Formats: sequence, structure tokens, C-alpha cells
Amino acid sequence: MKDAYTRAMNVLYSLCMYICILAVLFMTVLIFVGVVMRYVFLAGAQFAEPMSIFFAVQLTMFGAAACFRNHAHLRLALFADMLPMALRQPLNLLVHALLAMLALVMIYYGTNLVQATWLQAYPEFEYIRVGMVYSAIPISGVIFLLFIIEVVFLGGAPTVEEDELQHAIEVTEAEARKLGT
Repeated sequence: MKDAYTRAMNVLYSLCMYICILAVLFMTVLIFVGVVMRYVFLAGAQFAEPMSIFFAVQLTMFGAAACFRNHAHLRLALFADMLPMALRQPLNLLVHALLAMLALVMIYYGTNLVQATWLQAYPEFEYIRVGMVYSAIPISGVIFLLFIIEVVFLGGAPTVEEDELQHAIEVTEAEARKLGT
């Protein structure tokens, strides 16, 4: 069960990362096109700015979930590290309970925001609803909550340092096998 859940979280993490990569790529292209249109052709590209905002929202929401799972988020461990070992685990559970509440708030209020803005359209794009842009909030809240469940109940994904250490061990073992043959 644990392995299946972890594999599913790996897929969600990869999906979040691909969304972020595409968002950065599209934002870069759109802003470049907007600048070229404005200064070279003297005609602004009205679509560039709202589409960039759309991708910035996606990048922020899905990037936050991915950073949490990869342990790349900002955290203040200084005070927790100064506590005795007996108090660190309860503090860790409290922090994750607060994060789970944040994820639930994202889901609840994000869903309300999507419902309230679904019928609003961007002036530049009548086919893109404002609610579609904001749908990243509740969706990333669900993903964030699933990642929190993974951390609390299954021990979480390996940290960046553990991944790097495991990779270094695998590379060293592969090199040793090569030298041995």
C-alpha cells in the first residue's frame, strides 16, 4: 500500500513539475512576444499579459506543492532544532496539522472562488474563464494535502540530500563494478 501511494505521489509530483516547467516556458515566450510586438511592431500584444498571469498562477500553486514534497520550501528549523528530541515530533505533527488546515482552506475557498468567477471571461479571451485560471488553487490544495498525508503517515518522500546521497552511492557502485570487470 505504501509503495503504491508513494508511486502515485511521484506521478503527482512529476505532473506538478511539468506544469511548472511549461508555465515558465510559456511565460518567457509570451513576455518576449509582448515586448517584440510593442517595441518592434509598435502594436501591443493584448494577449501576452493576461496569459502570463494565467501561467504565473499555475506556477505558484503547483510549484508550492512540488516544493513541499521535495523539501525545497522555506522552513524555520532553527527553533525546532534547539528543542529537545522529545518535543520535536509533537512540534512536527503540529506543523503538519497546520499545513493540512491550510490545504483545506485552499480547497474550500479556492472552490468558492472558482465557482464565483467561472462565468467571468477575460476581455482578450472570451473562451478562457477566470474561474479556470483560479482552479489551480483547489487542485493544488488537494495535491498539497495528499503530500502532507504522505509525510505524516508514510514518512514522506526522501529529502533532496537523501536523493543525492542515494544517487552518489549508485554511481559509486556502478563505477566499482566497471573497474571490477
